[in-house]
Amino acid sequence: MISFLIASICQTHLYGERQYLVASDNESTLSLLFFIFRYPSAFGFWIHMVLKSILKRLCSFLLLAFVLLYQRTLGQALIPLPCDTRPNKQDKVALLPKPTSVPFWVPQAPKYPFFTDKGREVLKEARCLSDALKAYIIAWMEGKVSSEIPDAYLPSGYNNKQYGSVKLVNPDSINSKDQWGVRPAEKLDPSGNRGAFPDPNATYILNALFAPFGTKVVIEGQYPYARFFDIQVSPSFWPENYRYNQTFGVPEVPIVDVDIIPDTGSSNPFLPGADRNTTHRNYRVVYNMALGDPTKLNPSFSPPYYRGKGNTRFGSGIQYQGPWGAAKKGGHGRGVWDFGSIWIRYYAPDYNKGSLGGVSLPKVHFELEDRRRFYILINQDNLIKLANSKVSVKPTKGKDPAKNSSYQSSGGWSKEFGIFRAISTGVAINTNSTAAQAKKYVSDLDKGVTSRGYDLPGAAHYEPSATSATYINYLLRGMSCEPHKVVVLTGKLPVTPRTRNGSPVMEKAEARYWSLVGYSVPTVGELINMAFNPDAITGIPVQAIFDEEMVKSESNRYILVISKPEDRPLNATGKNGITWMDWGPRGEVSWTLRWMSVYPDWVCKYTPDEIRFPWVTTDWASDQYDKTIIGMNTQNGKLGEYQPLVHYMDKGVFEKLGNNIYPKSIPIWKP
Repeated sequence: MISFLIASICQTHLYGERQYLVASDNESTLSLLFFIFRYPSAFGFWIHMVLKSILKRLCSFLLLAFVLLYQRTLGQALIPLPCDTRPNKQDKVALLPKPTSVPFWVPQAPKYPFFTDKGREVLKEARCLSDALKAYIIAWMEGKVSSEIPDAYLPSGYNNKQYGSVKLVNPDSINSKDQWGVRPAEKLDPSGNRGAFPDPNATYILNALFAPFGTKVVIEGQYPYARFFDIQVSPSFWPENYRYNQTFGVPEVPIVDVDIIPDTGSSNPFLPGADRNTTHRNYRVVYNMALGDPTKLNPSFSPPYYRGKGNTRFGSGIQYQGPWGAAKKGGHGRGVWDFGSIWIRYYAPDYNKGSLGGVSLPKVHFELEDRRRFYILINQDNLIKLANSKVSVKPTKGKDPAKNSSYQSSGGWSKEFGIFRAISTGVAINTNSTAAQAKKYVSDLDKGVTSRGYDLPGAAHYEPSATSATYINYLLRGMSCEPHKVVVLTGKLPVTPRTRNGSPVMEKAEARYWSLVGYSVPTVGELINMAFNPDAITGIPVQAIFDEEMVKSESNRYILVISKPEDRPLNATGKNGITWMDWGPRGEVSWTLRWMSVYPDWVCKYTPDEIRFPWVTTDWASDQYDKTIIGMNTQNGKLGEYQPLVHYMDKGVFEKLGNNIYPKSIPIWKP
């Protein structure tokens, strides 16, 4: 950081004063060269004047030739640099007092908002960064500068360990495979799996995005053969909305499969009743890079539907990270500026089409206002390597769930209102903090770090958060399983389309997709490693099942038995109407239930969206939290039978139920 600031200061002085250097330094140099002629004899005066004139013209010619010869190298000098974004008083992070019952080792909550001038200075700096980048792009198009963008024109806080060189390229000269990082959908592998809380039935496609305001980002591709697909781009630049480290903050601006109008001569296979196997399936989507409140620029960016007509949305490739971008205590401290991102998700690609849904990766190009085309290629090799690293989970022994407050028999499910908030809530619940103080701390920390809260305006109070799928409602619960025990879930599934075997028609249903994934809960040793190793991988799936894999009755009710293979009950078979799933190597897991809805054709009256299950009453950290909604292990809440009821018993107890088992016949889990 220090070296970068020094370089920026030096470059700003050099390039900002270029005219002065060319003129005044020329005269100074000539004055030195002509010093010997200061006291000429009268006889030689005319000789002195002639030589002086010749030397002066020669030096001017040589200087001009030098500038022209190295114009490409010194091209940056011809264009403006970004505003001075060195740390200043605005970057000093104001911290809120920490409640006395909160552990000493958790970070203090930054005060929100980070700025004190209604964001005017932040907007000014964002414009300067954008203007300088645009000027550099134009200079590159004119052959005046290198294709590799210098550090001074890049966001000061981007992760340079995950991202390498940043280059301008002709979009026609690159392959779409060079533009994306891909995490493919694939079945769980006992030898190792990818981390960061993926759904193994989904393919995640990521593109780091950097472009000046006014640029059109054009995405051209083919609809995949899959259950669901959407595109999500980091939101238009608005200083009240943070995106810390490309992970935590306000959600991306989405466009969902059914809203994407196909190219002429193609058809959209995701529309109700559409031919899913059409061979003409091209689309073109445009995101305009812009400054402004994303909820006002994008009328479709509104809960709970997130639906809108047309293939154009507004986003930004320049993002503001907020206080943890500036602070090394709590945050990374690299700087407040960052790249944006493009996320594409393919959920449940058809089995015979592979993880990319039987189509090529989309092609992306950028356009300036005058329609000149370019692309900024950000090297993502390190990020892709890390994202696709597989980790083998070490086996641990399950403990009595009654001894963990998060796993007890009376506890139901929680609803995720942001990844960071879910993590903070888990810490607060498991550290014996006073409930009222812990709730306030979670809300203050989430607001200060991610700019999110149910009492904030715009996208800050939406249920989806950065990097989550906009059309999914996430329900969470932890659980442990001891040896010789079985965990049983009973309930009712929403009806979903059956597509993975290549169904010819997209059908309406009660939901688009449903899955349950169990993630490894870190051990103490793993937590210590995570504290000192920023590349430590967590969120490793050890259990996974989705709707089509579940055995269901005619009324769509299910019994799901989860245990170690050696503890599988003899009567836990599909023939008996029971689904069995391997508990996996880890004694404790954290479940994520994904319920995907696309209005109005894939919903039901139990859809757990943010209108029916609002943040203010469904979130644990809210002072109006009502645990009867989904927070109790019953089916008397708002989800009814659609809330999975958790049972826990000896293997032998389940076997004694016989072969004719119904959900109501399974014993209730008692403390």
